[in-house]
Parts: sequence; C-alpha cells; structure tokens
Amino acid sequence: MELITLLIAAGAAAFFGYRLFTVLGRKTGHTPDLRPVSPANEDASQTADASPALAEGTNTSRWVVDMDPAQFLEGAKKAYALVVEGFAKGDRAGLEPLLSEKVFARYEKAISDREGRDETTTTEIERISESEIVDSVRDGGVLQVKVRFKADIATETKNKDGERVSGDLTRLTTVEEVWTFEKSADSQDPNWRLAGVRTA
Repeated sequence: MELITLLIAAGAAAFFGYRLFTVLGRKTGHTPDLRPVSPANEDASQTADASPALAEGTNTSRWVVDMDPAQFLEGAKKAYALVVEGFAKGDRAGLEPLLSEKVFARYEKAISDREGRDETTTTEIERISESEIVDSVRDGGVLQVKVRFKADIATETKNKDGERVSGDLTRLTTVEEVWTFEKSADSQDPNWRLAGVRTA
C-alpha cells in the first residue's frame, strides 16, 4: 500500500542508509535556549486544533486523508528522520522536495548562516518515544495533517578547528514538537511537504 508520499522524493536517500538525526535543538549549559529551534517554526499564535485524529482509529471523524492514518504516521516518522538529517548535513537538494517553499527558505537561510560561521552541527536522535496524529483538516484545496513527535536527542556544534562551540552529544534532552504536513487535495502530485513546526 501507499506510504506517506512525501517520502517519494527522498526515497533514494533512505536507501543509502541514512542515520536518524534531528534538526531539533536542546537546552544545556553549552547552548542557548533553542525552543523552538527548527527553522520551520510556525508563528506562536498558531495552536493545535482541539479534535484529534488518532492513528489508532478510535476517533477518525476528523481524518480527512484518503489513506490509513497509522500508515501515514509511520511515513511521517521516516520523513522526520530524512528532514532532520538533511538539515544537519546542509543537504539543500534533499530538503527542497520535502518542504514547502516558505519552510525551505528558512532551512536554506539557517544552513547558509551556519556555513558562514564555518560551523558544523551534528544532531543525533536516540529514539522517537512518542508520535501521534493530533489533527487533520481540509482548508479549501489544501489537506493538512499535524503530527506530534516526542524524541530524546543530543546535539553539538563545532567550529572550523573542530572545537565545540555549543551543545554536547553525550547528553540527551527530551524535545516535543508538532510538525504540520500538507499537500494539495486536487493535485495529482502525491507528495506531502513539511509546512511548519512548533513546540507542543
């Protein structure tokens, strides 16, 4: 059956054995407060919709997507990994088909700023401990699904001399965010794209 099709454009990357990394940051003594830290941050005024569309199927009255929600969720988790590794590596070509134009512009700027400082960032995900679909809506011609992720992660940034300037890969922090995926309801293009990220 069809997997969440935002992965189609990045499927080749998965076959090359990408490890799970994350664009999400964390707060330690070596880094400032990065909440929310994803370049795809939504405006703070945006809040989660009250009615959930649960992957378990116990409440599917708000599920507006023509595919199994549990299958969508599994694909979303894989997309999460592909996006966060692409950001960590500065892989613009890999990120572009997975992101909306607005979100890609934010990622591209964050990557360029990091490169301008001659810094590299490594972010590792220990595990995704929780993931759930919190809402799905059709807004005119656009389908939108919000997925909450809770992950244990670590990150650090080094300068061009290999010296750590922030973060610490030996320490984990739990990060919880809601990622919003969207696609055109009428388009023949099956790809879903990341349209925003906010703290949960």
